Amino acid sequence: MQRTRRNLLTAGAVVCLTGCLDVEGVTYPDEPAPNESDPDGGMAPDDDPADDPADDNPGPHSELAAATRSIVDDTIWFAVSYPSAIDTYREATADVLTAIESVRESIDGQTDPTVSMAEQLETAGYDAAERAAAALEPHFKPAGLVQARTDNHIPVLTRFARRNDADRFVEELERMHLSFFQIQTPIYIGRRFSRDPIHNRLLQRLVPGAPDKVLAELAAPGYRQFSTLAYQPYSEESETYLPTFTDEALPKERRETLREQLGPVIQTNGRTAELFVTIASRPNPASRRGAAFRGPPGNLDGVSVYVQRYSSAERASKRLDAVLEAGETEGREPIVPETNASDDAIAWHRYYHREAGSTRTDLDDFPGVQYGYLLQAGEFLLATGFSGDAWEERPQWQGRLVDAWVGT
Repeated sequence: MQRTRRNLLTAGAVVCLTGCLDVEGVTYPDEPAPNESDPDGGMAPDDDPADDPADDNPGPHSELAAATRSIVDDTIWFAVSYPSAIDTYREATADVLTAIESVRESIDGQTDPTVSMAEQLETAGYDAAERAAAALEPHFKPAGLVQARTDNHIPVLTRFARRNDADRFVEELERMHLSFFQIQTPIYIGRRFSRDPIHNRLLQRLVPGAPDKVLAELAAPGYRQFSTLAYQPYSEESETYLPTFTDEALPKERRETLREQLGPVIQTNGRTAELFVTIASRPNPASRRGAAFRGPPGNLDGVSVYVQRYSSAERASKRLDAVLEAGETEGREPIVPETNASDDAIAWHRYYHREAGSTRTDLDDFPGVQYGYLLQAGEFLLATGFSGDAWEERPQWQGRLVDAWVGT
């Protein structure tokens, strides 16, 4: 065997390691999530959800409730459990590297490679796959990745162990080490198991109509102030300029503005989760630098959806009654345009309430009115389309909302 082949492999591992030393990961302490019943804070609810009677009633619009539940649960997983799940993946793959290094150190002039060494590494690889899967699935699929990396090398190691070819056996060990090192780097993990942007099943659940054409902002402020973007990653073509996002998703100032628009829609009693979502068109790459989007995600003029989860459908129904009593309604209608609405489209409350000031130019001396849409689905209250413009004065306001889970 030519020694230069092994030297090239070793040099490749060194280059890969050097290129990743300057990538700093962000760690998040695994403290319990604060109670988020007041805006971005931790004040306890005014009444105790435990006082609710047993409620087996799923509430209205069970299919929409199930879709919303999946979105809220997945978002909370990213906010709370994702950091520790990634740590588990790193530890599992690091243990494979340690096992490879241990086998390598045991081979010298007096010790020949053995089949049991290959079996030891196979066990280490499959154990890592199981640990990674337990931590990351069903949000991501790491088991096949880790098993494939293992299966690529174990047959070769076994073959040359049986032939007592220590030189070739050690070379394959180095190949296996490099293979596992590559899937442990921050850059690889950040792309393969990404939460900024999110582009796993949560994106599909948010916008089942067009996941490749939509950019969503998510914020769950009651869970470690979590916020992020969700969209399909861009291919890095050399002849195009990609969009640049200069601010975080749904920062606190924008959330406060949305809360002011919502007014009495915000009902904290018995609320167990709060989620802000905006749905906008995904900006396209441009052929010229000056034509590429650059700015905060809020400049994309997305349509907001505000989600409140309660301890039961009955509790959500009570909160809906409180909202309706604090404002006015004018019938019900689907939130999607007539041309997009199906025969069984859900009709939302056309709801409006008066606010202290006004969002209209030069009219802040008079009380303003916020117009929007409101709906209960199971244990959730959903609100969207709130604006100082009346419903009939803003046709086609929905934008990409027609592709979102609430519009399909």
